[in-house]
Amino acid sequence: MVSSEKQTDMIERVSGTARRRRVRYFEMVDHWLNRLGRFVAAVHEGCWLGYLSADDLNALTADFYEKSQYYASTEHTLSGFFDWERSALDRYFQPGSSVLVAAAGAGREILALLRAGFHAEGFECNLSLLRATRTILEQLSEPNCLIHCAPDRVPAVPPIYQGIIVGWSSYSHVPTKERRIGFLQSLHRRVLPRSPVLVSFFIRDDRSRYEAAVYRMTTFCRIFARGRREPPERGDRIDMGCYLHSFTREEVEAELRSAGFALAYFNAEGDAHAVGIAE
Repeated sequence: MVSSEKQTDMIERVSGTARRRRVRYFEMVDHWLNRLGRFVAAVHEGCWLGYLSADDLNALTADFYEKSQYYASTEHTLSGFFDWERSALDRYFQPGSSVLVAAAGAGREILALLRAGFHAEGFECNLSLLRATRTILEQLSEPNCLIHCAPDRVPAVPPIYQGIIVGWSSYSHVPTKERRIGFLQSLHRRVLPRSPVLVSFFIRDDRSRYEAAVYRMTTFCRIFARGRREPPERGDRIDMGCYLHSFTREEVEAELRSAGFALAYFNAEGDAHAVGIAE
């Protein structure tokens, strides 16, 4: 007869084997379901990126910011400079100079500049954010220095500025290389020679299989679904409900150079950003 101790040991071994088998089954199914989910998500993103025009993508991004309560909040608007913004300003911007803030959102950068002793003005395409800014400026008894402008455009202001800040990550929202370079060229015409421009953006990892799949699907849908006129770019995404383009260092430098700015600084850590100098 088998002793009770041996019986317990056999039961535990059988139970342990079954448990390990169930865990392996879960891990296998979970792995393939995650792969299937990523594939479906890539097809979804790519199809829409291949179909929606640049103006459609701008409308999608505008809708995201219309619904966002955070970016229009007083807390965000009064939060001041990020550390990397302050560092770039201290290094490249002349104290007390005149700065134009492009895609200024609800005015966080403008208010921070004013409090730091700069002369600041800006423009924004989203009317909800503009209304929020004007309310906050009135409450603080600050002058209204923010005007409306169409997406991817720059208002006809005189070329008097000594520096430019492109609002936090907003450069990544501009669809197509052609529009981004045109936007930077218009900004270049608004500044004095040797003036700095501070741009922030998302960084791309070209090793990402997901982004490669999105790009291939975008190309396929554009051709076979007779979608957008503009050619797709690697790094195009629809993420968090809005259009985003992520960059490599080479792309940022090339687009700045095409617009007349020489790359003076590039940082891919944290909030990726670069400084160009108007030539």
